[in-house]
Amino acid sequence: MALKKEVEAILNEQIVKEFDAATVYNGMYIYFEMELFKGFAAWFKDHVGEEMSHAGRIIQYMLDRGVAPEIPATRKPKTSFPSVLDAMKAALAHERTNTAGIHECLKVAQKAGDPATVEMLQWLVKEQVEEEQWAEEYVQMVKKVEKSVGGMYAFDHAVSKRVKA
Repeated sequence: MALKKEVEAILNEQIVKEFDAATVYNGMYIYFEMELFKGFAAWFKDHVGEEMSHAGRIIQYMLDRGVAPEIPATRKPKTSFPSVLDAMKAALAHERTNTAGIHECLKVAQKAGDPATVEMLQWLVKEQVEEEQWAEEYVQMVKKVEKSVGGMYAFDHAVSKRVKA
């Protein structure tokens, strides 16, 4: 069964958001490398791949449904932030935008009566709970330790331990 046009359109919009997230996280990876926060850098580098895997999941699903997905051009990422806290807040805002996009995809698929797309999107809904959780946690931790160089590097080191091997 082919995708309805409105479902195809909203999934293509979400692919743009996932590619954009990967681009944004590449910029954050560069920022943290330049600031010598190697743990944060590793985390964001890892998340570039994670965001691309989200896009890949949607792309494969669309192909499985007989539709050619649209692959977006990328834009130049921001590689400088006023502070670590500003970068982490930007990551949280980006995750919230992605969550809203996925929820909109789900709403359109439900309205279109497309249970297969609804099912596929459930994985992304659950994934976004985790994505927002880490982003919120990192913002809160940086707020607590940002005035302490030692505290920041200790948190950076702790984050490095969370990166997938």
